[in-house]
Amino acid sequence: MSETAPIRFFLGSNSPQGFVSRFDQLDYGDPQWHTFYIKGGPGCGKSSFMKRLATVFENRCPLMEQIPCSSDPDSLDAVIFPEWKVSIADATAPHALEPKYPGLSESILSFGDFLDPLKIKPYGETIRLISQTTSKNYSQAIDCLAAAKSFLNDSHRIALNSLNPQKLNAYAKHFSYKNFPKKSGRGKEKVRFLSAINAEGIVSLASTVRSLCQDICFISDDWGAASSLFLSALRSHALENGQDVITCYCPLSPHTKIDHLILPELGLAFLTENRFHDLSGLINQPTLISQRHIHAKRFLDLDSLRRHKKRLSFNQKAAAQMIAQAVYLLSENKELHDQLEQIYLSAMDFSMMDDVLESVVAQMIDFKIAREGSSLL
Repeated sequence: MSETAPIRFFLGSNSPQGFVSRFDQLDYGDPQWHTFYIKGGPGCGKSSFMKRLATVFENRCPLMEQIPCSSDPDSLDAVIFPEWKVSIADATAPHALEPKYPGLSESILSFGDFLDPLKIKPYGETIRLISQTTSKNYSQAIDCLAAAKSFLNDSHRIALNSLNPQKLNAYAKHFSYKNFPKKSGRGKEKVRFLSAINAEGIVSLASTVRSLCQDICFISDDWGAASSLFLSALRSHALENGQDVITCYCPLSPHTKIDHLILPELGLAFLTENRFHDLSGLINQPTLISQRHIHAKRFLDLDSLRRHKKRLSFNQKAAAQMIAQAVYLLSENKELHDQLEQIYLSAMDFSMMDDVLESVVAQMIDFKIAREGSSLL
């Protein structure tokens, strides 16, 4: 790794389908994994607790992943400790989680036990009003994102019809042959979001790329059609060559469109670059050993695109306006959520949190000792 900055990915995002969760990725698909599910309302200290736990293990878990809240990146939704085969997550809506094998693979930490309901009762009307308002705002924000996607989908179709797939696939195959060393077996894949749409706009976790990669390939693609197909082809070649990949999907097409691809063992990242992905903070970084640029235009019939110039321009502007309106509604919700947190915060007794933290740390150590059959000092 090129830096010691935390590895941070989103495991959820606001999308045209509503909130999309990839919290199924918490355990890496490992049956020996153990996950702590935190239950509790807003302001109950879930994020603060996870930050404290991350601090305890920051020097003992270099591959730790911190999962920011996609609506508020300053808060944590989860922390993954790969070397310890442990995760901890906020298990409340919109990414509610329930144990599948209680005690065996999961444990519940109930922070609601530290809440005094009598101190909440006087705020009942305010809490209900905030809940109703945020629900309405969120529904409208999702409608705006759906509208944005419809405009961008139209541009995507135009670009696809102008694409030379044979040329793209041949280039992807040649690039993979030169840059992806062959290893035994098939590579493993992690699915993440590197970007999310929230109250701050379209937020990208650029520091993660700086931490994991010294070699970055920027793919300039205004319409996202060529880049997505190119990244999909690279993903397939990398996995076939035994290389592990981190596949980062687009928040507006969270199940189908790849925005970015990271090969951590090679320190190599492929990043889509356009008006919706501001990656200027990564360009010409002193930690980069190599920086390359691929222009999607090389795979496109530019004359065909020019015939749709006005339509493409309109789609871009309309999509940007719809996203801006969604961001405005989400920012209103963020302010209301902050008010809600203050209400619950005033009713919490945090005096037992130190004991809970000590218990979780002790359990993590016990799990590792039981699994590896050795003492940890």
